[in-house]
Amino acid sequence: MKKSLTRLVTALLVLALLGAAGAVSENLQKDPMSVPTGSNGLPEGYDPAAEEDYDSSIYTFGGEYDEYGRSKYAGATPIPLDPIDMPTPTPKPTIPFSYGIVSADKIGVTFEAPVGWQIDTSADDSVTLRDPNPVDGVNATLMVRIASVASGYKLSDVKSDLHMMLKELGQYNYSSWTTTDTATRTLLKKDGYYADYYGDYYDGTSVYGRVMMALLDGNRVITVHLSCPNGYFSSSYKSVINHVRETLKQQ
Repeated sequence: MKKSLTRLVTALLVLALLGAAGAVSENLQKDPMSVPTGSNGLPEGYDPAAEEDYDSSIYTFGGEYDEYGRSKYAGATPIPLDPIDMPTPTPKPTIPFSYGIVSADKIGVTFEAPVGWQIDTSADDSVTLRDPNPVDGVNATLMVRIASVASGYKLSDVKSDLHMMLKELGQYNYSSWTTTDTATRTLLKKDGYYADYYGDYYDGTSVYGRVMMALLDGNRVITVHLSCPNGYFSSSYKSVINHVRETLKQQ
């Protein structure tokens, strides 16, 4: 009786050991480094985004730039121009500016612009300023124009004309040309739009620009256009066009 009981216990122990060994073998065959997973097949608590090389500084509102510091968004209506494999922006030194008042009597406005820029008031509908000192082979220019339009001209026509101006700017002298979408922007407290562009000349120099347009009272449209050396817009020239816009006044 005792021998039979001993044999039974021994048999049960053998079966238990064989079952445990089989379970370990099965787990090793499935995955020698297996971990618990959630319903999506990923380890519980795992965040795939944690592996991404995310730079929050280039995803701020209206502030995404490419390797040259060129803006990739325009205001509140962004269009990503090259969202894949975007390189880290190369820092550019800041160019300091001091400002003085420009009186454009022919178009009836005043504003503050960088001191030392050459001023051309020969045109009846515009004033143009040019930096005599080139940066990266490009002389920055600023143009402010006020033109008359037909009585039925609407705000939607401003947007259309802005698109047309960008198209015309890029038709000649450029080996490559890219623009952002338009976004709303006021000038002289009147509604309008703006957009950015950048292009490479055939001689290798590269420019960045911003065009702002707004519909004024009396069937008139104001245009402010800044063109500058590419790569320096965000560090330097963006402050120039913003300062012009903030100080722009009607006489």
